[in-house]
Amino acid sequence: MKTYFRLLQREVDRCYSVAEKARKKGFDPETKVEIPQARDLAARVEELVGPKGIASRIRALTEKLGDREMVSIEIAKEIAGGKKYKFSRLEDAVDQAIRTGLAILTEGVLVAPLEGIAEVRIGKNKDGSNYVDLYFSGPIRSAGGTGQAMSVLIADVVRRELGVGKYIPTKGEIERYKEEIPLYKRVQHLQYLPSVDEIEAIVSNCPVCINGEGTEDEEVTGYRDLPRIDTNRLRGGACLVIAEGLCLKAPKILKHVSRLKIEGWGFLERFVQKGNSENTEQSDTIPLIEPSSKYLGEVIAGRPVFSHPSRKGGFRLRYGRGRTCGLAATAIHPATMYLLDEFIAVGTQMKTERPGKGTIGTPCDTIEGPLVLLRNGDFVQINDVEEAKRVKDEVSKIIDLGEILIPFGEFIENNALLSDASYVYEWWIQELQAKLRCLPKKNDGDAITESEETAKRIVEKDFGREIDLRKPDPGDAFALSEHYGVPLHPYYNLFWHDLRKKDVEQLAVFLLENGEVSDNEGLVLRIPKDKGIKDTLVELGVLHKERGGKILIDRYAYPLIRGCGLDVENG
Repeated sequence: MKTYFRLLQREVDRCYSVAEKARKKGFDPETKVEIPQARDLAARVEELVGPKGIASRIRALTEKLGDREMVSIEIAKEIAGGKKYKFSRLEDAVDQAIRTGLAILTEGVLVAPLEGIAEVRIGKNKDGSNYVDLYFSGPIRSAGGTGQAMSVLIADVVRRELGVGKYIPTKGEIERYKEEIPLYKRVQHLQYLPSVDEIEAIVSNCPVCINGEGTEDEEVTGYRDLPRIDTNRLRGGACLVIAEGLCLKAPKILKHVSRLKIEGWGFLERFVQKGNSENTEQSDTIPLIEPSSKYLGEVIAGRPVFSHPSRKGGFRLRYGRGRTCGLAATAIHPATMYLLDEFIAVGTQMKTERPGKGTIGTPCDTIEGPLVLLRNGDFVQINDVEEAKRVKDEVSKIIDLGEILIPFGEFIENNALLSDASYVYEWWIQELQAKLRCLPKKNDGDAITESEETAKRIVEKDFGREIDLRKPDPGDAFALSEHYGVPLHPYYNLFWHDLRKKDVEQLAVFLLENGEVSDNEGLVLRIPKDKGIKDTLVELGVLHKERGGKILIDRYAYPLIRGCGLDVENG
């Protein structure tokens, strides 16, 4: 592995050498390669925004503190302190400290530290005291809510270090924000729109001025031409920092404020209390997650919508990460990609209902594929790409899009409630292992494999024969469930929750009166073709074929019979 990385570095160095020689010929705008190499976060930050030599200090503090947010604050304080780095102007010291702190937060890979902060000024209050005037621009959006809010906190820490005063807003400036932020929401996307009272609380009490460049063509109608605001146009960066930064990330800011014992940030408590006030009386209850149509509001004309919010037949959530998934990436079955006319390909950007952010599509063939109704009446699940290509033109209707694999961490990162997901083998085997007292002792591949083998040996001993725990026979699935008191194996789960009670009753009566079973090479259930029953079977997810006026059910025959409260006796 080390040899491999040395080879990569050697080839990169060779490419840079060739590029440097080419640049020196003078045919490009610059005579040197603008993108420097960097081996880690600390080096990236130093190369991106500086100052020179800061990388070693970032590494030392990262090793000592661990928390990147605390590292960014401490580094900013050290830069502003002036012991190692000297600046000719106060503005330059504040500017450098804030940009370096923000670069650490964004891992030195985003444009926010360079272009998200347009300018840092030292302004004057009416009483003659000075204050830090932060000019944000549109690219600050890339820093995310945490980066936006932390940049304001860093600015406050730095101004205290340098003895700069607190921002004192005028009545006109406060009223300007009250008009500006809702107006910005109309022309650009905001995750959260604060009320006018919340806007006033932030602007009135924030120790740093959150200012900005004009980013939109739209202008405010009231409180124009204010002395300390350079533009009448909407200041997108400032609106983002207040609405998505300070409002949404108040708990995180208050955590650092408490740790550093900084005064003057109590005004953010209302946002924390607002989040905690819901369900205070029933804090132990599981919150009801309502369908969210937010992602539909951002659909561009001509883009396909694959499912409406929480609608049955849409993608079914499964927690996990595919080998092809990177940051903020999800996976669907490649068969689904083909059946959706290849609208979703590798790298296609998508919007999902939850966790609510944009994502990138990647393939994963170990999750469940789509359920489709063919023109000949067969209801099948496509779990193979070649089969998807073969039957694509024969598909009458896509009943279910299959599973979508979303990492658990994406919900945590976006502070989203965990939605109900598919009950899959990974859940079921752990419930069985808990009953057999052989749960994995560690969360690694070897321990998980060892526990599965142990469970398999115990089951084999108890039943006197080998049972496939991943795809057991229908009878074995029920035997395992009844013997060990665990849920039915997910391989035989149906969408019972999608049916009404009367539909289940009608289905049970129909099976009892018309069902015929044979058990030559596995149980097969035959019933007469009936439109109402056919629709119920499709809604339930019971795969079947149509032959000679009959509906033939094999895989789900026994689970369907048992699920209707019936059983098979004497064939």
